[in-house]
Amino acid sequence: MTRTILAAVLLSVAASTGAEAQILDALRGHAEDARSRFAENRVIAGETVKRGDIDAAAKGQDLLHNSSGTWTVVRVGGELYLQSGENFRSSPGPDYHVYVSRAAAITDNDQFDAKQIEVGRLTKPNGAAYYKLPSSDLEGVNSVLIWCKRFKEYIGSADLRSVK
Repeated sequence: MTRTILAAVLLSVAASTGAEAQILDALRGHAEDARSRFAENRVIAGETVKRGDIDAAAKGQDLLHNSSGTWTVVRVGGELYLQSGENFRSSPGPDYHVYVSRAAAITDNDQFDAKQIEVGRLTKPNGAAYYKLPSSDLEGVNSVLIWCKRFKEYIGSADLRSVK
C-alpha cells in the first residue's frame, strides 16, 4: 500500500509543474524522512574533540520545527567527522540539512547566512549518524545547525566546545 502511494506521488511529481510539484516534492521528502527514522544507528570510532547539545530553548524552536540531543566532532586520522548522538531527535521534515560554522550557534531563522557551511543532507532524523566534514580545520567547527532548505526553517543548533 505504501509503495503504491509513493509511486502515485512520484508519477504526479513527474507530471506536475509549479506549486503542485513543490507540494508533491515536500510530500516525497516527508516520506523519505519517515523511512530513514528506522535506519540503524551509525557511529564512527575515533577521538571526540568537541561536543555540544542542541539548544532546545532557542527562539527558533517551535512545535513543528525542533530538535534535541548531542552532537560531537570526531577525529579519525587526519579527518574530522560530525556525529549526532543516539539521543538526537528532530521533528519530521522534507529537506533537513546539516551545517557547521566557525561562528556561534544561531537561534532563529533570520540569523541564517553565509557563515553556515553545508555538510550534507540529514541522513538520520533521530539517532546516530556521521558526516565527513569538508575540512580538517578544527577551529572552523564551532557550531552545528539543522536547517530545512526547502522552507528556510531553523530546526536546531548547538555550540560545539572542546573536550579536554
